[in-house]
Amino acid sequence: MDIQIRAIGIPATEAIETHIERRLAFALSRFSTHLDRILVRFSDLNGPRGGTDKVCQVDLQLKGLGLASVEARDADLYAAVDLAAAKAGRRVARLLDRHRP
Repeated sequence: MDIQIRAIGIPATEAIETHIERRLAFALSRFSTHLDRILVRFSDLNGPRGGTDKVCQVDLQLKGLGLASVEARDADLYAAVDLAAAKAGRRVARLLDRHRP
């Protein structure tokens, strides 16, 4: 499972990268044989103005099934990552259930 992390408008600290990797590993480890690549992008839409504007988008490349994406927003970046990881796990499970023979 190859996880790539991109920060847009926010510094990518080691702490957030570690959190992203840990949460995605927890949510997606059981599907690791079905995943080629995971791209995580996070950004702050409003900058220093505040608000619920931290966005975490996860793009999942599934073997034989193509690309799936999920997105989560929250005032806290860590919470947005947690929500996106949970959504990604549910999305992959649903896609694999639909394509079982």
